[in-house]
Amino acid sequence: MKQVARTLGLVLLVALASGALQDRVARETIYLDVVESIREEGLERSHLPELFHHLLDRHGPRLTGSPGYRRAAEWSRTQMEAYGLENARLESWGPFGRGWEEISYAGNLVEPFARPLTGRAGPWTGSTQGPQRGPAIYLDVETEADLAKYRGQLRGTWILMDEADDFRAKSAGAPLRATADQLLTPADAAPPGHPQLSPEELQERMAEMQARRELMAQVEELLEQEEVAGLLYRSSMSLGAIRTRGSGSREAGAPHGPPKITLINEDYSLLYRLSVNGAPAVVEFDVQNRFFEDDLNCYNVIGEYRGTDLAHEYVILGGHLDAYHVATGATDNAAGAMVMVEAVRILNELGLRPRRTIKVALWGGEEQGLIGSRDFVNSREDKHDRISVYLNIDNGTGRVRGIWNQGNEEVVPIFEQLLFPFRDLGVVAVRHGNTGGTDHLSFDRAGLPGFNFIQDPMGYRDTYHSNLDTYEAISLEDLKQAAVVVASTAYHLAMRDDMLPRKPTNPEGPPRRW
Repeated sequence: MKQVARTLGLVLLVALASGALQDRVARETIYLDVVESIREEGLERSHLPELFHHLLDRHGPRLTGSPGYRRAAEWSRTQMEAYGLENARLESWGPFGRGWEEISYAGNLVEPFARPLTGRAGPWTGSTQGPQRGPAIYLDVETEADLAKYRGQLRGTWILMDEADDFRAKSAGAPLRATADQLLTPADAAPPGHPQLSPEELQERMAEMQARRELMAQVEELLEQEEVAGLLYRSSMSLGAIRTRGSGSREAGAPHGPPKITLINEDYSLLYRLSVNGAPAVVEFDVQNRFFEDDLNCYNVIGEYRGTDLAHEYVILGGHLDAYHVATGATDNAAGAMVMVEAVRILNELGLRPRRTIKVALWGGEEQGLIGSRDFVNSREDKHDRISVYLNIDNGTGRVRGIWNQGNEEVVPIFEQLLFPFRDLGVVAVRHGNTGGTDHLSFDRAGLPGFNFIQDPMGYRDTYHSNLDTYEAISLEDLKQAAVVVASTAYHLAMRDDMLPRKPTNPEGPPRRW
């Protein structure tokens, strides 16, 4: 390979760095022939279509701890091996709790007229003993005293847990692509619609929330005593989409409890209106779910693309493999998981061997609180000094537009230079600020460089955690671009003389765990 020292660094430093930082940043070495080869392989000979077909269509839902997750993890391990990763394995963590999977659902309105009710059971909730018919009742409870009128009245009923909401169909107007202003404007401390609260207002808000939690705990206790048939929730989406609400216990041996069913907004609102106007509907549900307690642990899928002279140091690529059970988790987050696998496939296909080892990590338990990635980081405190960087994909099916600097100003000019060859593919921004909600936080909170790529929205908020998150939501051309950008970024970070700079930490403090 021909090594080319780019002059991009000087241009980008003038535009994006200043003062003392500009004096400290070295010009990055960009291997232009490698970039060109990666682009050609990833854009013209991508394996993503077959990867998504196997993961989504052949293995189905991947709720953490479920048989479906385990099948998908085993298959992902074999794919890593096929693409040249060594020591590909399922790495156990836990205990997480029992597994669960949905078997069947049937729901019907019986009175005042007959029609199907579209819904899905919440995770880790129980089954019915065959079809269970009863009235659908909304409990008008504002205080503890309101509970008294329902005692002894609820056996065999289906309880409506939410008020109705006005989800009028909105015109399709959410942008599929991020604008230049969105990408280049600094992140606000308080986004529009989220005003800063005074200490007094915050304390009052927290007290209200605590009081509501206490009242709901009393409601749930009453419902358990009354032996209701099940609980019904309103989907937070409209136009027939389901985003489930209500979860049961993962604890081994705990009672299964009644089924908790999320209905589409339109069906739920009909039942709510009938109940509050004095003519409760009669409904019938037959829900069958299955629990598994033979293995209370869960697993991350780990593979290593071995480096050369710096093989003991790591560039880690990751995304979570687990998903909500109501669909096959295409945009959340098969997209990110398979992009990382495809990125290393590209490197292996081209015979590129970087200096550092590139690890691929597909996490379990992200949806329950980043548990898999957190365990990985916390169990390797003695190896933190070997981790150069963690790169994450978990914002849907859109192409990569840049990366968040996660409050680490030292990395801005480095990423700007490494991403510059992809400006023609829409990669334009290293955003100053923090982004949260996914597995890079496990690394960042431990003082390690952890970053999440910026992606075009592509309707992500309309698919994640819902029954719409299937293969059809995938934008293959966008994700081919993402795999190319990730492959090149990972390769160049693995080729640097130095590891990536870290944010300042307290040298006398203990390792950070969370």
